[in-house]
Amino acid sequence: MSDASQLEDQVAAALERAVAEGELEAAEHLLRALEALCGDASPGSVLADAYFALARDLAPGRSRN
Repeated sequence: MSDASQLEDQVAAALERAVAEGELEAAEHLLRALEALCGDASPGSVLADAYFALARDLAPGRSRN
């Protein structure tokens, strides 16, 4: 695994944790960092997976606690 993909995975994990802990401002910054790292959101990419997870986790009516 390349250093770049390791960093993408670490940022994605931090993003997931920030959302789970309700730290949405930090999550926004982490998403922007992931967008800068990945470049595109083609299906199956780390960025696409992050978008889908955010849509799922932040859907109206879904409990975050």
